[in-house]
Amino acid sequence: MRTLLRPFGIDLQIHPSWIISLVVLTYAGYREFGGGTIEHRSQATRLLLAVAFGVLIATCIVIHELSHSLFARAYGLPVQRITLFAFGGVSQIQGEAPTPSAEFAIAVAGPLASVVLATILGGVGRLLHPHFAEPNGFWGELGWINVLLAMFNLIPAFPMDGGRLLRSGLWVLGGRARATRWAVLVGRSFAVLAMSGGGALLIVPLFQGSKSGGSLGALWIILIGLFIFNAAGAAGRLEGGERPNQHGDDQTDGPSIPLPGVQTTTREDVYDR
Repeated sequence: MRTLLRPFGIDLQIHPSWIISLVVLTYAGYREFGGGTIEHRSQATRLLLAVAFGVLIATCIVIHELSHSLFARAYGLPVQRITLFAFGGVSQIQGEAPTPSAEFAIAVAGPLASVVLATILGGVGRLLHPHFAEPNGFWGELGWINVLLAMFNLIPAFPMDGGRLLRSGLWVLGGRARATRWAVLVGRSFAVLAMSGGGALLIVPLFQGSKSGGSLGALWIILIGLFIFNAAGAAGRLEGGERPNQHGDDQTDGPSIPLPGVQTTTREDVYDR
């Protein structure tokens, strides 16, 4: 992966899997902008709006991750890079948060940034479409995406932001290692629920007489659940030590794929493969 930009001196890179996300978002934008106030626009205009929609969502994710990274810097943690990949973005930070309060601040910074973006973009959508009951149009939809981004990241599934917020509270009560184990357990439980729900969405329609069960959305839910299940285990092994910022010689440097949210690493070249 090559560095595309360096906002605030932080390398911004794109994992090849991000292309999947861009295609899905562009397709969703193309369908969304096929009706309403712009239904009479040309196919080329709709496609251009859809691509811009996907790129701007990626920009919002970068801002979300920059918030994590800048707060980490404020606590003295070096930031290696931000990486966009299929399931969102990751801030790759060298070393763990030194205290529960630092963990909380770094984790909550991303969702707060998404809420601020949602408020601004939703306000623009309301100004441009005052006759709608809720923010709509291009900017309004971007606002709703940021609301969903904040809500999704606040799910208490480690190593996502909500899981790290959970760990910060458990850390105060019982130590970092125990908090990590419980946060991983909760994260994997949510992942199992997601995979079960996605499976139900695929199978139940068949028993209800539908000729075809499920949908792309159900498959996506299952895939996300599987990814979170594996990511929780990988993050738990990486960050399960009792003493923050201290690693034994037998500890691995990290998983070979990006993890969602904030990811701690111990070497500068973890993702230079």
